[in-house]
Amino acid sequence: MPSPDPKPLYYTFGNHMHWVDMQWLWGYGVLPGCVADMLHLCRETGAKGCVNFDAIGYEKMAAECPEALANLREAVQAGTVEPVGCSYGQPYGLFHGGESNIRQFTYGARSTRRLLGVRPRTFWEEEFYFFPQLPQILTSCGYTGANLFFQWTWHTPEVPKELHNLILWEGADGTRIPTLPRNTLNVHQWPEDFDGLLDQGLINDLDNPAIVQWLELMPSKDWMCRSEVLLPRLKELFADPRFDVRARTCAEMIAEFQPTEPEAQARSLSDSDDTTTQPPIPVRHYTMDQVWHGMTLGKNADRHPRRSREVEHEILAAESLAALAGLFGRPYASWDVYPTWELDEAWRELLAAQHHDNHECEGLCGFVADAQINKANQHALEVFERTRAHIQQRANQRTIENALGWSRTVRVESPDDGRSAEPALVRLPPFGFVTAACGTVPIARPAVSEHEHHLTLARGDLAVEINTERGVIHDLRKGCFPDGVLQQGCPIFDLRQVVEGEPRSLPAVETLNIEDDRVWLEFQPDTLRDDESPRVGLEMEPRGLRAAIDLTPDASGIDLWMTGIDQLTRPDPGFGGALRMPVRVAFPIHEIRADTAYAVSACKGSPRVSRKYPKGDWMTSPQWFEYPEGSITAHSFIDLVNSQGNGLLVLHNGSQQWFTAETGVDVILNAYCPWDEARYDPGFQNDPSFRFIPHGPLRDVDRIRLAREFADSRGGQMPKLFDLAVEAVPVGGGDRSQSPPIPDTFGALEVTNAPGVLAHAFFRESPKSGEHLPDWAGHRMHAESDGACSHPYAVRLVEWNGEAAEVVLKFPGTVTGAAKTNCMGECGDWPIGTAPADAPPHLRDTGWLAPEPATPPDWAADANFAGRPIPWMQVRFPMRAREIATVMADLVMGRKQFRDLDAKREVWATIHRTDE
Repeated sequence: MPSPDPKPLYYTFGNHMHWVDMQWLWGYGVLPGCVADMLHLCRETGAKGCVNFDAIGYEKMAAECPEALANLREAVQAGTVEPVGCSYGQPYGLFHGGESNIRQFTYGARSTRRLLGVRPRTFWEEEFYFFPQLPQILTSCGYTGANLFFQWTWHTPEVPKELHNLILWEGADGTRIPTLPRNTLNVHQWPEDFDGLLDQGLINDLDNPAIVQWLELMPSKDWMCRSEVLLPRLKELFADPRFDVRARTCAEMIAEFQPTEPEAQARSLSDSDDTTTQPPIPVRHYTMDQVWHGMTLGKNADRHPRRSREVEHEILAAESLAALAGLFGRPYASWDVYPTWELDEAWRELLAAQHHDNHECEGLCGFVADAQINKANQHALEVFERTRAHIQQRANQRTIENALGWSRTVRVESPDDGRSAEPALVRLPPFGFVTAACGTVPIARPAVSEHEHHLTLARGDLAVEINTERGVIHDLRKGCFPDGVLQQGCPIFDLRQVVEGEPRSLPAVETLNIEDDRVWLEFQPDTLRDDESPRVGLEMEPRGLRAAIDLTPDASGIDLWMTGIDQLTRPDPGFGGALRMPVRVAFPIHEIRADTAYAVSACKGSPRVSRKYPKGDWMTSPQWFEYPEGSITAHSFIDLVNSQGNGLLVLHNGSQQWFTAETGVDVILNAYCPWDEARYDPGFQNDPSFRFIPHGPLRDVDRIRLAREFADSRGGQMPKLFDLAVEAVPVGGGDRSQSPPIPDTFGALEVTNAPGVLAHAFFRESPKSGEHLPDWAGHRMHAESDGACSHPYAVRLVEWNGEAAEVVLKFPGTVTGAAKTNCMGECGDWPIGTAPADAPPHLRDTGWLAPEPATPPDWAADANFAGRPIPWMQVRFPMRAREIATVMADLVMGRKQFRDLDAKREVWATIHRTDE
């Protein structure tokens, strides 16, 4: 009997490596060695696959090993290797902000295109990189496929396993991207993973089974994944007579697995649809309850992601203020109309610092990330402070700025006759400022009462009761919770951890004071373990944990701020020993809502999952497991809601790991991760803070607005000041004495007609952003303005409520061109809403807009510049439910103004002619 035809069996690999951490610690040979070993493996086996470096790694190769980069580029051009992932810094995207994630891909895709000659098409990162808005962001950046196999390394991620070789991964907004799913044919870098692989179910059940393998090649004896170790099993696979092994890149595999019918993707059905007919490709809308990041989130008091979030906000603030200042023409705060390189460099440093190893392997390399984050912060602060000083010089008054894209009321300390500062409220315009000449509203002081060991602060209908012996918040009463929102006997700030196997609560209160309308608490010093070394804070000033409790100025809730987490005893390893703060409510919880990058969703908590740790040396010692359950990742808030929509909204400044519990949740404030070995360091002055808001029915846009305002207030503890900027001075050319005065109140834009839409970023692009992108909208704006538009403005908007909207976006001055673009700034050559049926996915929602005259916002109605009223214009465009949109515009007020330097040539041309 003749043998049956061999069965098709697809194979691809992803070769993961990075400049961050690996080249820092293993040396300059890491990336060139990884490339050489990968190409050797391909030559020996005939395999094709993917390279997954951080994009900053490609940049470093261009400078440090250009020959190796040339070899990689040649392999990419030949189709042997495909660059995948291509984020700039390979972060755990879930733990970082929406704008950081977009910049990871825009910066990464541009670097990859510039250095490897191809635009990245497949998303596949080795570390866990998942959140509900990711399919939309990827598609907007030009990706056409994805892979959801994340490898277990130090972390233990989980994504649902499928019985298919291809799915359509559906995002929060409905965007679908063809994706290789997690399944039993996913293979880690160890040859042992092939044991029994070819005899299991999916090999037989699928017409086109596909083996997808992660590699981390480095030809060093100080590393376990080398081609010499892998080649025997791979050669055996390729020679197996039972199979027709088809080596493919990820993009090739995804293309071959898709149906050939043009409308197949559109006809695909989700699990909730009618399944009487088999869909061409199954649709999967994974929720956060179905996935697990696999990290000890909360370790070292969230030092890495908390600091990253702070600096992301600093960069966004610097971008928006610099963009705003350019509207007033010369003289500039910076040498150019916009400090492009400084802000790009701030982003590059931050995006690299967000790398997963800097968090996961914090003890191994996180100290380098600290320096990167601090450098990013310094770049941003320099731009912000000198721009602020410039605006104050132009206004000849003190100012306060709004880094957010909507009008809001903030607490300030307003100087009175230069001698005292009384807290007050002031209204700020979007991405704008007000001067000290603008009116403020006084803040009512809270009423204070004491009874036995309880202290009560009250303002309006809000009251908080504090136990003065234990320092805990006994209850919180407001509005629809007149009898209190907390479960009886379950106070807030009742911190707990496990130390040497025994539960431990906070030490007793040592002092309690009321100052500046806040309750200040200091707890007795904690006793360290015998094997603990004194940390920085203890060496400088032995003390206990300190905290402050304050009522919000608008009487909406209370703020809780704490410092000195590093003063407490190190907890036992993992989540089992972690420092927790329970939050228990007095009502049945109908729903829990939490946010991730640019999205909000309901969640119930993960099922029982796995987390592993080393018993000793991380490279060589045995490993042990714990099995947490009910995990929720909340980027900036968690909301416990009853069946009427009332609830308790908890905002935070970076404590993202929560677990469900009976009648409430626990937040992880600090944990010890054994992967960090002896480098346990929660960080001196790493200060968690929270705002607790009892509320009636809220929309998601309200939750996000409150969360961002809380973050911008530095957790409620650092109110904005009407003060003179003294940290930096402007550097731009021009005579400031001749500059026209600017308005007392001004903002960059106004979003109207769309209650669920917020503007989250306001910045400027440069021609470098459009390099190698023929559809970049800035090209057309530059051409149609005869070169006058060199730095178009960009606005990032997000729809939060799940409701389609017709947005009206207003700008100051004349708008000569505007486009709704994708995240890369690309736009189809058609008016908005008229994209052809065959438009590529990354351009389908784009289109050119029609600027029209507009009524100025109320706060801008009386604004004058150079003695003339400022006209306003607007553009209209649709946004889908939960869409992330980008609008680019040529604002004539902000066009670069060139000086006639040739008229001053005599200053330089003859000055060297001197006899002296």
